[in-house]
Amino acid sequence: MNYRGLDLNQLVSLQVLLDERHVTRSAEQLGITQPAMSASLARLRTLFGDQLLVRSPQGLMRTPRAEQLHEQLGRMMAIVEQITSTPVGFEPSTSQRSFSLIGTDFVEVILLPQLSAVLAKEAPSIEIIFKGPDPKSIEGAMAAGSLDIAIGYLPEAPNALIKSTLFREPFVCIARRGHPALQDGVLSLDRFVEMQHVQALMKDGTMYAAAIDTALANHGLVRKVALWQPSFFALPHVVERTDLIGTVPKRVGVHAAENLAIEIYEVPLPLPQLEFALYWHERSRDDLGHRWLRDRIAALMRVQSD
Repeated sequence: MNYRGLDLNQLVSLQVLLDERHVTRSAEQLGITQPAMSASLARLRTLFGDQLLVRSPQGLMRTPRAEQLHEQLGRMMAIVEQITSTPVGFEPSTSQRSFSLIGTDFVEVILLPQLSAVLAKEAPSIEIIFKGPDPKSIEGAMAAGSLDIAIGYLPEAPNALIKSTLFREPFVCIARRGHPALQDGVLSLDRFVEMQHVQALMKDGTMYAAAIDTALANHGLVRKVALWQPSFFALPHVVERTDLIGTVPKRVGVHAAENLAIEIYEVPLPLPQLEFALYWHERSRDDLGHRWLRDRIAALMRVQSD
């Protein structure tokens, strides 16, 4: 059978004809003339190679082929209606969806306790899978549907992703309390360059280091990084027990100073503030559940930054 000449309107006409088994009533139901309905039936007979409706003492009767088509059309039209209908609203209280997020441990500490509390109250059956950052794979993972939302500082995020800025975070320097090179409490630019550093390095992403090293390069300077490691919140523990210094988001430094023998210093050169944002793919723009979660995350992260 050649389907190239078939369109959905013909199937609608066929369904009405097979339902009504009457050409005039079918025409009235579809809002067309009786001759147009007769012509449509003739085309359908040619298309399916079957009479479809035949005369009998009880009026037009469906052929065996038409009986089969009638049953199949009912199922197919229900699917078409479902596909083309307006999406039903997302109900968080009963949803059992799973969402995949990525971000650094800095984002985890800021977001996950608050988000978990909100979900427990508003959407107890929603599952969150939080993964470590992998900047270079974000667009592909989102396009494939294996990643829903990225949260963080991504200065080289693909342009194809949709972005919503959450907050901006300054850098601070941290050093252990009683550091021999900082007895006077002053972290000068010369000292900053001379001292050895520990630097957070995300998987396949040097964005945090690049912001610092680019600013130094603008002054013709280079620092020495003795240790690269992937965790913001492990970094202060290294600083506390060594003479290494770290340059971290301010809230990481404040948290470290509250819990460890750590001192906070202003960075001795101008650095851009870190722009933390939500990122998602065009395929998820109009997904009601996705939008609900984005809005909840944005509200929580913005409150945390106030």
